[in-house]
Amino acid sequence: MSSSSSPSDPVAALGDAWRHAREALRFSSVRGREVTETHVLRIGGYSTVGSMLPRGRCVESDPFRAGGHRWKLEYYPNGFKDSTGGGCATALLRLQDNRLLGRAADATAGYRVDILDGGGNAVYGSSAQPVEFRVRGRSGIWVDIKEAKPDALRSLTGEDGSLSVRCDVTVQTLEKESRVKCLLRGWLLQ
Repeated sequence: MSSSSSPSDPVAALGDAWRHAREALRFSSVRGREVTETHVLRIGGYSTVGSMLPRGRCVESDPFRAGGHRWKLEYYPNGFKDSTGGGCATALLRLQDNRLLGRAADATAGYRVDILDGGGNAVYGSSAQPVEFRVRGRSGIWVDIKEAKPDALRSLTGEDGSLSVRCDVTVQTLEKESRVKCLLRGWLLQ
């Protein structure tokens, strides 16, 4: 008698069906993801800084990481020279050169800037919708912080004369998923 299974053997038929299905089933999965991270820029001696920087001049944050990219926040206490805010504070988020193993990466992101009072509460704020940031060149998104006039901001300084600017950066990415990860996620969501 032969050791091969007979056509009427249901276990062998199931095994053959699984092998054929596995060979025929080839797919990939991509999903969108948003990651939001926060950076706070503290400006000590805000009244002095604001009087030292005319319209169009800024203070910059140290580079910070959000969504796997390096960013820098530029804060213009008296507005940017081309801004429409009429002397309101202006912020600009910039993508920094993000070289990883010799490759620079562009990013899609939006952000929100809030000026905080001494208790850490947002008093003035504005946001920018997601756009593509380029590593090469000076791309960025300008945000005029409405109502944030220099005199009003000076009144928000804490006991030590500092002002805090919070920046929430939301980076959008497309992630490729392995077949196993996609199947596991599908099973867990059922």
